[in-house]
Amino acid sequence: MAFAAAALSGLAACTKLTLAWTDLGPNGAEATPPALAAFDGFGPATDAAAWRERIPALRSALEAHVYGVMPERSDTGVLERKILNARAFGGKGVLEELRIVASATFGGETIATRETLGAQGFVMNVAAPKGAAEPVPVILMETFCPRFATLRDPANAPPANYRGPGSGEGFFGGLETYVFGRYICTPPVEAILDAGYAIATIYPDEIVPDRAAEGLAELRRLSAGHADDETRWGAIAAWAWLYSRMVDALEEDPRFDKSAFIAWGHSRYAKSALVAAAWDERIDGAIAHQSGTGGASLNRDKPGESIREMTENYPHWFSPAYTEFAGRENDMPVDQHQLLALIAPRPVLLGNARRDVWSDPNGAFRAAMGADPVYELLGARGLTTDRLDRFDPSAELSFWIRPGTHGVVEEDWPAFLEFLDAHFQDVMR
Repeated sequence: MAFAAAALSGLAACTKLTLAWTDLGPNGAEATPPALAAFDGFGPATDAAAWRERIPALRSALEAHVYGVMPERSDTGVLERKILNARAFGGKGVLEELRIVASATFGGETIATRETLGAQGFVMNVAAPKGAAEPVPVILMETFCPRFATLRDPANAPPANYRGPGSGEGFFGGLETYVFGRYICTPPVEAILDAGYAIATIYPDEIVPDRAAEGLAELRRLSAGHADDETRWGAIAAWAWLYSRMVDALEEDPRFDKSAFIAWGHSRYAKSALVAAAWDERIDGAIAHQSGTGGASLNRDKPGESIREMTENYPHWFSPAYTEFAGRENDMPVDQHQLLALIAPRPVLLGNARRDVWSDPNGAFRAAMGADPVYELLGARGLTTDRLDRFDPSAELSFWIRPGTHGVVEEDWPAFLEFLDAHFQDVMR
């Protein structure tokens, strides 16, 4: 019932502008400041070395004004690893469970993660394709749904004391899929395995709850050594940090390709996927589907969800400093095209829907335009189209838009896989 209520609440928010259609040509102001212009004491970036010099300053600015400060050090360990089903998903994959403990250090104080049920660390499920030439690429996935709803298998059952989303009748797939699409909880696992990709998934709500009071309490606990509340990290940053902890747990496994870790997320977790890729260069690509405000969409000159609405509805998502720009978005010293630029030259797919004006696809496209000079400076093609509806999966800045509204529907995954194949198929040969 909790997830159903959240689904209805999300539907109400996400459909406020569904009677409108996103223009398919760029419509609005250019991204400011230009990605290669002078920034924070650095002169214009005219070559790759000059660009790389400013990366720490850009990250610091985004932390200070949007996401909050990241840990000064992180540690990850695998406590337990076990095979749940050696012939899962019609015999196409091996389903595993890893119990991971991670710690964050702020101000010299180190705090370990714990599950909301009280267990040490957290669980990650992995589905690896059987019979594929190894090593294989890995799609790192954070979703709205518990792991056992993302990778469905009788051996992947919820704990006996579990009382969260999906614990009652219906178990996802009814109201949730009607509201947010067929694949909002469970991706097309067999098709992904057939294509040669592994899936690693966690349920971030088990670690940093996606509820204001509980989420803020856990964020404060994990960052106890950080004294400044205004720049304390929000859940978007913490969930991004968890993508990196997934990489920590997998990168030494010879079955998985170290050059092909891809962060996948939808909506709030799409925001986190972008932040993860921008902060961690071990993440080799990102699929950010309908990431909206605080994700790929520019803060300046935008329709849809404002900073005020975002921070009032979800006070645990961002640094409190982000609220200072509510109503004066044009005063921000940084914007989301700089977040995308931090991922260059690695490939990014920005997924969108034409009636999802609340997530502002046009602002995401203009952000991609603003990041494109950095991709070109670093020798990548970047954005290859001047319209939102010309999908080029081989572009390093790839833009996908379909009809419809906010969610993950049947049309989306073929586009995601086409993008992945265009950039990562060589590692599977």
